[in-house]
Amino acid sequence: MSDVSGTHPSLAAGKAAMEKRQAFELRKLGDSFEKELTEVREKNEKEISKIKKDYEVQIGKDKTESEVRLSKLRQQYGRTIEDETKRFEQLLKDLKESNSARLEETKISNEQQVANQEMKHREYLERARMKFEEEKAKIEA
Repeated sequence: MSDVSGTHPSLAAGKAAMEKRQAFELRKLGDSFEKELTEVREKNEKEISKIKKDYEVQIGKDKTESEVRLSKLRQQYGRTIEDETKRFEQLLKDLKESNSARLEETKISNEQQVANQEMKHREYLERARMKFEEEKAKIEA
């Protein structure tokens, strides 16, 4: 009872059964690896999705905080500009008042100088007229 290949039929059946078992175990192992790979892939995809979502949430939060800070800075600078504009206007007003006052003082001073000069000229003319009258009286006498 030997087979054509020269091996015993029970050995061939055992070999075939063993090959079948090995193929089944390999398929089972392959399926297990495929299942494990799918689970790892799904887990990684979920983790990546979670990380993306967390990143987007953080970006949104940072953007909102930045916009709030920017808004506060704009308000602060707006108030500073407003305050500085008021201060400038007050300084300009004070400067104009000061210049007006100095101009008025200069005008009054000039008028006084003109009045003094006129008085000196009249006194000079009066003395010159008196001197002339004296000299005239000397000549006539």
